[in-house]
Amino acid sequence: MKGRTIDRQDVIAALRSKCKARFNKDCKEMGFYLVRFNGKTGILRCKHVEKDNAIKLLRSLKQISSQNIQIETIGTSGTIKALERKHLSKLLF
Repeated sequence: MKGRTIDRQDVIAALRSKCKARFNKDCKEMGFYLVRFNGKTGILRCKHVEKDNAIKLLRSLKQISSQNIQIETIGTSGTIKALERKHLSKLLF
């Protein structure tokens, strides 16, 4: 996300709300879980069969806490460890 930092709880609330509106399911039902978030960068865990829906969900978020946002997907991986090693080694958590 570009711009100012955003509170983790606000991101979770936005994900829950958008997930319910878009898929008519809870984040928990779809296996979505915000593993890490530092105010600008984060990791969303999901079931492998929900990867495409997770990306669609993230891209559909345009506003969190009255801040306009644009989410960019850096990468996906089978494990969080590999994701951090491949894509997030330059970002600080």
